[in-house]
Amino acid sequence: MKKFIFILLVACSLSSQAQNTKIAVLKQFISDVIKIDASKLNQQQPIISINEIAKAKAIKSFEINRENINQSLDEAKKYKHCLITVDGHTLIKVIDFKNSSPSGAWRTAMPMSKGYIQKAGVLHEKKDYLKNLIGRPDSQIRMMYLFN
Repeated sequence: MKKFIFILLVACSLSSQAQNTKIAVLKQFISDVIKIDASKLNQQQPIISINEIAKAKAIKSFEINRENINQSLDEAKKYKHCLITVDGHTLIKVIDFKNSSPSGAWRTAMPMSKGYIQKAGVLHEKKDYLKNLIGRPDSQIRMMYLFN
């Protein structure tokens, strides 16, 4: 019984450390765009919390879809920073509008981006063209936040 309790305590401690690490990674990732208080982030789904904070602090924010992605990316070029979220699992920062790749599914050129995708509670860092980070157009909510 003592072994079980010890293992349970270690597992809970490791889970808590993993959540704190995830929040620290995301906070660092967007630190040049917006400052956030880590205590205000949801431990289980920090990207959802970042979505809410970004919406409040962005100069412009809007939902993106196949119909408006081209004009949205054109608008984003006028700003210093562009963050994009996909539902509560993906956080992306556009890093180079000049380096782009055409997307048949989105019907526009998609810029080089980097971000984090959360799968099964684990963050996976990715650097690729935006089309490969946000997936194909579907019913997921994709938000764009613009900052100077």
